[in-house]
Amino acid sequence: MGFLDNVVNKVKDDLSWKAGQEISSGIAGGAKKAVKGDPNAKKKCPKCKKQITDSSLKFCPHCGTKLFVTCGKCNIDYPVGTKFCTQCGGKL
Repeated sequence: MGFLDNVVNKVKDDLSWKAGQEISSGIAGGAKKAVKGDPNAKKKCPKCKKQITDSSLKFCPHCGTKLFVTCGKCNIDYPVGTKFCTQCGGKL
């Protein structure tokens, strides 16, 4: 029975590893969404609060309010309300 015990233990180890990988991938995916935000989520204008469906817009199509602030050093756009640049740490 020694050979069969080794096979059973190998299968158990493989299944445990695969389950661990799936759990890790799920956690990592959830963390990315929490950090980046859900790309499918509709954003709201900070001024008029109307829904904005196109995330590439720099100005609200309803009231014209600027939707991004730009870092003066890095020239990177951030959503309005962001306080610091994540690249250089500069205040926005």
